[in-house]
Order: sequence, then structure tokens, then C-alpha cells
Amino acid sequence: MLGQEWYNFKGLFQKLVVGFLVAVKYRMDRIQVTWREATLNTEYTWHQLAPYIGRMKSSMARSLVTQFSQPGETIYDPFAGAGTVVLEAWIARRHVLAGDLSPYAYVLTKGKIHPPRNLGDAERRLDMCWLDAWRERETIDLRKVPLWVRRFFHPETLRDTLAVRNVMLRRRQYFLLSCLLGILHHWRPGFLSYPCSHTVPYVKDKLYPRSLYPELYTYRDVYPRLRAKVHRAFRRTPEVDRHLTRNVVQSDATKPTRLLNSHKISAIITSPPYMNALSYARDNRLRLWFLGVENHRKLEGAISPTKTQFLKMMGILLDFWSRLLAENGACILVLGAVRRDGKHHCLPQEIVKMANNRRRGLKLVAVCNNVIPDVRRARVRCRSTREETILVLRKGK
Repeated sequence: MLGQEWYNFKGLFQKLVVGFLVAVKYRMDRIQVTWREATLNTEYTWHQLAPYIGRMKSSMARSLVTQFSQPGETIYDPFAGAGTVVLEAWIARRHVLAGDLSPYAYVLTKGKIHPPRNLGDAERRLDMCWLDAWRERETIDLRKVPLWVRRFFHPETLRDTLAVRNVMLRRRQYFLLSCLLGILHHWRPGFLSYPCSHTVPYVKDKLYPRSLYPELYTYRDVYPRLRAKVHRAFRRTPEVDRHLTRNVVQSDATKPTRLLNSHKISAIITSPPYMNALSYARDNRLRLWFLGVENHRKLEGAISPTKTQFLKMMGILLDFWSRLLAENGACILVLGAVRRDGKHHCLPQEIVKMANNRRRGLKLVAVCNNVIPDVRRARVRCRSTREETILVLRKGK
């Protein structure tokens, strides 16, 4: 017991010392923390098209965007994830550029920043997609679908879902496709699968055996459920300027694209995937399969890096971002302190050391710790990611 108390005191003392030294060495900006309250019932419902484990709170994204950029400036998020930062930046009248290697993240982000103009427009697009899907549903050969995928759905529900997915991909209706992915699996009646968890796909046939709950294993009509989801997506919508630049690409963040060459980036706001604290591909494997990813394990290694891979990637990115940012531009990184294998890994300290390299020209100007509640906490071969640290780096003197 005494040893545990000493360990806790030692950790607290180290944090205080590091914070004091940082405050002395740097002129610290102030981060206004305005995101403590829950936002599920208040945020814009475009944020809720489909679940994404570990996504940034929309209130945090909004606060960082408004504190470290001005209307009309360009925000870049190289690890877009669920598109939270990108959507909040667009709502705040910033030009937005984004990228992500995951097809699921790409579709979600693309759908959120290129939505239909209103509910009527969304319903019209859905009806056109459904008409085409109904015509080609009989051409769907379920024998080509892997057994593990078929295990989640009634055969005719799966046939309808695949048909409308094909049409949406062909028509590039990413907003509607995001809505479809959002109702793909859950145990509630308004979703398409057999009883299943919402975020990570596992069939709950032991909790809901077919013999006792036969109604949960019958055909589920796709169209009315998808239409209801679209209605929910337009429950709380923002006023946006559709003339602002909104671009997202599916690409590796370490490989610059032509998209970035013609823009002056005022701020980079992102949350990189750190130390495979989250299994982005495994946890989204069913949605990824519907987007054409046959082997999620191969993708996992690319989008959920180990510590060594993460630090190597960040070294490359800091060099690139220092050239990309405008003078006095801000680079805001949201990182987690991970405890795993009995060791505490403080990634923010590692990043600060790397950023202080003179040739990069990036200086730490603000630090903020944010406690992660249990409902958002990540657990992958580690006790927990209990808090995240927001680092603000600036280019120039």
C-alpha cells in the first residue's frame, strides 16, 4: 500500500516539475477549456452520422479552432478520423483540408463536409439511390460474401444493403453512405443487423438466443430505417458557407499531396493515432468490409502504429508541417499518455523534444491536460489511456 502511495506521489511530483520547467522556459499561451460538459444532445447531428471510437469531442474541436485561427483562414487535419475538427472548422467559416488513410474515416469526413443542402434534398437523393438499388438487388450473389459478414444479417437484408451501398459508392453519395454505415449494426430495431454491439461488431447471440428472441433475427427493411436515419441526421444542423474550400483525401499523412501545395495553412489541428492505443481497423472491420477492405489486419498496421513507428512518423511529419505552416501558424496536437506493460509512456514529452529541433522552427507555447471519462477511454493491451494532453506549437519566433 505504501509503495502504491509513493508511486502516485512520485508521478504527481514529476508532473509539477515538468510543468514548472515548461512554464519558465516558454512564454505560455492560455488554452480556454470550454468542453467539460457532455455534448451528445446539443452538438450538431452531422457529427453523429456513424460511430467512431476515440473521436474528439466536438466542443473541444470547436474551442481549439476558434482559439487558434480566424475566419477565412485554412485549417488542416492530417488524421481526420470522424471529421470532427474538419466539420467544426467549416462551421466556424474556415477553409478546411483533411486526410486519412482509413476508407471509413475518409467516407465519414467527406460526407460531413459535403452534405445535402437540406432534408428534402437528402430524401430526393436517397430515393434515386434506392430506385437503382432495387433494380440491381437480384444481381447480388451472397455466396461471394464472407461467412463472417453473413453471420450479422438476414440474407435479404444483406442483399438490399449491398445493393444500395453499390449505388451510393457509384454516385459518390458519401453523406448517405455514412448514414448507412451508421445503422449497419446494433441491437436496436432501427438498425440492420442481428443483435450486435454498436461500435465494435460482435453478434450477441448468447445474450439474445434465437430460440428466445426470434423476432430479432427476421428480415429488416433497409429503406425505412435508412430514411429515419437521414431524418435524425438533420435534427440539428448548422448554417454553413458552401463557398468555402472543403477537401479531404484518402492518403498517408507522411506523403504530401498536391492538395496542400496551393494553400497557406494557418493551423494544423489533429489527434494522431498514438501507440496503437486504439485498433481502428479491427474495431471498424465490418464497416470497412462494406467499403472494400477485405483484410482489416493489413490496414491495422498502417493506421494503428506502435510507439517506434509513431515516433518515426512524427519526426517526418514535424519536418513537413514546419514547412507547410504560415509564419506564426499553430500546430495543435491532441495526444494521450498511455500506461501499458507496467510502464508509463508520456508521448507529449517525446514530441516536445522532437519539435525543439532548431531546423523545424516549432516552439511549444501552450500545454493543457484533459481527463478522459470512462465512456471515451481506450483499452488495448494497456490499463487505460486516462488523459490526453493538448500541445500547441507555433512556427517562428
